[in-house]
Amino acid sequence: MISELNQLMKTNYLNLIFLTLLAVCITDYAHAQAPKRKKKNSYNSRKPSDNPFLKSQWWLGFRAGANVTDAVPDQRFSAFSPINYAEDDLQKEYESFNLLGGHAGIEITYFHHGFSFSFQPNYRRQRFEYSNDFVWEGSSVNADVDNTVELKYVQDHQLDYIELPFFIKYDIIRASQWRPFVQIGAYYGILTSANKSLEVSGTDAASGAASPFENESVIIGAEDLFINSSVGIAGGIGLNYDVNNVRIVFDITYRYGLNNITDTENRFSENLLSGVGDALDDLELRNIAASFGILFPLRYVTKNSKTFDAIN
Repeated sequence: MISELNQLMKTNYLNLIFLTLLAVCITDYAHAQAPKRKKKNSYNSRKPSDNPFLKSQWWLGFRAGANVTDAVPDQRFSAFSPINYAEDDLQKEYESFNLLGGHAGIEITYFHHGFSFSFQPNYRRQRFEYSNDFVWEGSSVNADVDNTVELKYVQDHQLDYIELPFFIKYDIIRASQWRPFVQIGAYYGILTSANKSLEVSGTDAASGAASPFENESVIIGAEDLFINSSVGIAGGIGLNYDVNNVRIVFDITYRYGLNNITDTENRFSENLLSGVGDALDDLELRNIAASFGILFPLRYVTKNSKTFDAIN
């Protein structure tokens, strides 16, 4: 009787082991066939598309470039008063976008959902040029002798500003390393220095022979001739190129000055310039600038991170 009971218990024990092993195999097979799921982010379980933080980025970097300027006269002035000739003969001849200037500064940009809000303080040199032509005629005993002196005054202006521009950019294409954008903004410039380079050339026929001449340039401090501020609006196009976590930026911007930069109270204050018939016109500045920049993210991201996917 006891032996039969032991045999029954042994049989039941083996059946229990068999059933347990069978259950473990079935469970393991079912788990292997189930689709794998990504582990939830312990930081934030929401999708990147639902998380505004992952769609934003701060950028900080350096930028520099070159620019050309056009001075647009509004009301014109001269140190001479015409008597026997037209007043238009005294008007200056302005050259447009012919002298190269430069600028360098930093860029602080906040990106969010395709829009960028960019502050770009920089040190900027802008240059423009105009010229005056004068002819003096005298009486001559000999009719065959041309008793005249022709003079040309060329004046190169160099204005240095600390400029504080602010731009709003919009990325036209975002799902690419190449990200073209458009931008609009405004700027305020603080004048730090101003100089004029005066060069005189001409032909002297009154001395007995028509001989051309050219004098060396004279540098004149001209800070008193300009006001301390330059205000305007700006717009342009550009291109971002992302290399790993570094952003390379190239843009072309047109600046449209809104204020007269001439100090009207000091228009005739420079004796040397007044002596050659020069007086500053009322001027507004137009400027075309090409800039190259390198920006770095303030919040580090990698290509495999959710943050990188979200901001790109």
